[in-house]
Amino acid sequence: MRSDEPRRGADHNVMREVNRSLVLALVKEGGPVSRASIARSTTLAKPTVSAIVDELIADGLVREIGPGSTAVSGGRPPILLEFNARSQLVVGVHIGARRTTIAIGDAAGEEIARREFPTPRPMERPSAPHADPSAQEIAAAAARDDAADGTMRGDSDTPTRDGGVGARDSSSWDGLAPAEPGVVLGRVAAEVRDAIAGAGLPGAKIAAVGAVLPGLTDFHTGVCLLAPNLGWRDVPVRDMLAAELGAPVYVHNAGQAAAVAENLEGAGERAGDLALLYAGTGLSAGVLSDGRVFHGVGGTAGEIGHNAVPGLSEPCNCGNVGCLETVASGPAIVRAARRALAAGEDSSLAGLDGFDARDVAAAAQAGDAVAGAVIAAVGEHLGLAASWLINAYNPALVVVGGGLAAIGDLLLDPLRAAVERHALAPALRGVEIRASVLGPDAEVRGAVLLALQHSETYYRVVFRA
Repeated sequence: MRSDEPRRGADHNVMREVNRSLVLALVKEGGPVSRASIARSTTLAKPTVSAIVDELIADGLVREIGPGSTAVSGGRPPILLEFNARSQLVVGVHIGARRTTIAIGDAAGEEIARREFPTPRPMERPSAPHADPSAQEIAAAAARDDAADGTMRGDSDTPTRDGGVGARDSSSWDGLAPAEPGVVLGRVAAEVRDAIAGAGLPGAKIAAVGAVLPGLTDFHTGVCLLAPNLGWRDVPVRDMLAAELGAPVYVHNAGQAAAVAENLEGAGERAGDLALLYAGTGLSAGVLSDGRVFHGVGGTAGEIGHNAVPGLSEPCNCGNVGCLETVASGPAIVRAARRALAAGEDSSLAGLDGFDARDVAAAAQAGDAVAGAVIAAVGEHLGLAASWLINAYNPALVVVGGGLAAIGDLLLDPLRAAVERHALAPALRGVEIRASVLGPDAEVRGAVLLALQHSETYYRVVFRA
């Protein structure tokens, strides 16, 4: 055997898969379509197209729906083909500190079932063997937790002690025991199976599962490196959930999932090159380049809130001093408002007991000058963060998400003005800054879309994650 024959065989298999996926894409996107029209569109030989179509029909991905119109030149009418969206399912799972959401989608990404339930936790905090994360560990993933615990919600049913706008209290180490990974993932798997059965699709094949977590994740290994609000360190989520569901599992953090969702279905409008700035309890970013999620070597890319700013002196939870997050987050809003009141400034906030960032935002919207100045200052600091993203990544679009995005123009106007001052003119040219539009659905919808992309192997889609 010649030494290059195995390589040629591998190349042949790759080409065969590309051709198969290309045919499937044409049926999916352009159907109903005939075999002949596929051959014309792809320049593949008709026998090759027919063989691929027969395989797709046998796999249940494509079905014949009957004859089409007879050609002008006469002859037998072509048999038309269409994509069978119910041939396989994709699952999106968003595990938040307090709530977990599951969405079941068909092979076209259309949602067909959803489940939501409190993230399982023990009633009491166990004394051993768990140990609370250090302040540095908590801060390393704090910004990710905003998205995962619903900081874009405006209907929180739990008091917000951490200052995030529209957020449930995400300080899970304040009275919440660490979530047991096996219990949580077992409940997820049971809910997935039940949701599929409830949709009338028992036994349907799960093509892929997108699991989104509130913390630092390693996409390559499927391990949750750290999720302080769950009490998880080095949890092999991919392997555990795959064993439960018998399907491939792909693990991402909440910021990455939200960025994908906003890009494909939200404020991004398929910009491809997009930076998502999270502003809530913490501050972070999710970056897409040509639609690809930028993970970084260890999966921790995007922690922009822990860049130090000269002149700032506020200690940060990460253990450093002067991090941008100390002046550009929900807690920063509360601290600034309290300092103004302590200095004797007149504000309606003085009559509130234990106000949070939502109260400050509401006061600003009602015309309170002190609250308005606080919000504007935070907006300016967020504009500095956005300018860093623009200078570093040159995106077509910056989307502002997280709890603070709900404040609206009172925050976004000074943010945009600061971007104009700080960003390089060539990098800024043509860049738009928009607020997130998907709200609390961004993370779970991103999980579904990531699962869909992983389940599709043709060359135009597989690049996404």
